[in-house]
Amino acid sequence: MSAEILRRINNLVQIGTVTESKSAEGLALARVNILGRVTDFLPFMQSANSFKSHATPVRAGEQVVVLAPYGDGDSGVIIGSLFNKGCKEPSGYSDTKEVFKYEDGTRISYDTKEKVLTVDAVNAISVVCKSATVKADTVNITATTTHTGDISVSGNVSVSGEFSAGGNITTGGTVTDIKGDLTNFSTTDGASRA
Repeated sequence: MSAEILRRINNLVQIGTVTESKSAEGLALARVNILGRVTDFLPFMQSANSFKSHATPVRAGEQVVVLAPYGDGDSGVIIGSLFNKGCKEPSGYSDTKEVFKYEDGTRISYDTKEKVLTVDAVNAISVVCKSATVKADTVNITATTTHTGDISVSGNVSVSGEFSAGGNITTGGTVTDIKGDLTNFSTTDGASRA
């Protein structure tokens, strides 16, 4: 077997460390140090087709696998990252739980055993859409909430606290308080209710 063929065979699949990437420029390209030799910029395999595209930034120091189909180390493709001592699996990951962990601490996980999807964002979540539907047995919200626009409620509303309105209140039924009926209450002598 010639030295050239052996060299190409050795170059087919290699492990290296990213030294530079073009993620900041919006390009999935990176250079990799393989046994002291730094490659040209190689494409980093991502989810890319007309149905959906998904790109994860490539970082210097990332340990990756490089596939060179023709044995040419400068014409290969980076096919994935490897967990290592400097980048360990995210905590909570298991054989029933998928975990996405971002560098700022935001986490998204789904546990098929517990049937729980968790989104733990360190800051804001923004959802923009034409219409949205939420269907659940119960919804619990703990927050100071601001709403802009009309609200239509089909069901009862219970408020345990003060209610303040900056405009008119219109009702098709009666209005009562702890002293009784306000809708049909009237007085001609200015007397207060008992």
